[in-house]
Amino acid sequence: MTANRFELLPITGLQDTARDLPHGALVTVTCSPRHGLERTLAASEWLVGAGFRVVPHLAARLVRDRNHLAQVLGRLAALGADDAFVVGGDAERPVGAYPHGRALLEAMAGLELRPARLGVPAYPEGHPKLTEAALQRDLEAKAALADYAVTQLCFEATPLLAWRARQQRLDLPLPVLAGMPGVMEPRRLLAIALRLGLGPSVRALRRQSGWWARLLRPGAYRPDALLAGLAPMLGDPAAGFAGLHLFTFNRVAATRRWLEEYQHLMGDRPAADEPQAPLVASAGEPLA
Repeated sequence: MTANRFELLPITGLQDTARDLPHGALVTVTCSPRHGLERTLAASEWLVGAGFRVVPHLAARLVRDRNHLAQVLGRLAALGADDAFVVGGDAERPVGAYPHGRALLEAMAGLELRPARLGVPAYPEGHPKLTEAALQRDLEAKAALADYAVTQLCFEATPLLAWRARQQRLDLPLPVLAGMPGVMEPRRLLAIALRLGLGPSVRALRRQSGWWARLLRPGAYRPDALLAGLAPMLGDPAAGFAGLHLFTFNRVAATRRWLEEYQHLMGDRPAADEPQAPLVASAGEPLA
């Protein structure tokens, strides 16, 4: 079974949202400057108590110092959480000694409480503040400290596949999960894409037949074409994608139904170092 995860925002209504997931699902929990690490950790603790597996986001710019880091990792260990996703975070200024994700990864290297698996973001469609060369250098530096990568939210397969092929030529050792949107209202999805600065993907949406007309009538965006384009590469951690990272933005029920409908495209090989598990859901903040 291809490894999939759904991402949840730790906001009001998370508990009701989580009830739309299968028991035991793998849930990633985002972290933002507005809510802070405490909200992410508290949501993760509730989710574990409700029977889910969690992957908390750890925003480097919100970690104060080594003592604070030890406290955070201690809480994760107490939960039995053996996976975390390390991002720089969107805080305008770091509150402590970790200005970016790489610094936090370096601080965790060799620590007894380091989770067994650490993920990092990747940017097939670029980053509004960083050049392609800088992104590549950063990813290669993180590859020595992390265990897998998750791509930013994308709406079409072409840039994802081109980026993955390039990383294979460059011998990137990390398994990669493909970041894709869940099922949701087109207006909301377009607003999110514009906020995240996803220029190429927004242009792809605009090229889709009837896209603008759909914004004016009821209905939901479904990433059918994207999944079909990625399907031949799913379940292949070495050359393709170890699984899907679904940005549901807490629109879980429709996304779960859609994913189960397309289960036949998921492939039948287990992802490397990833336990087979029921479908899981994630509702994404920007990867950073």
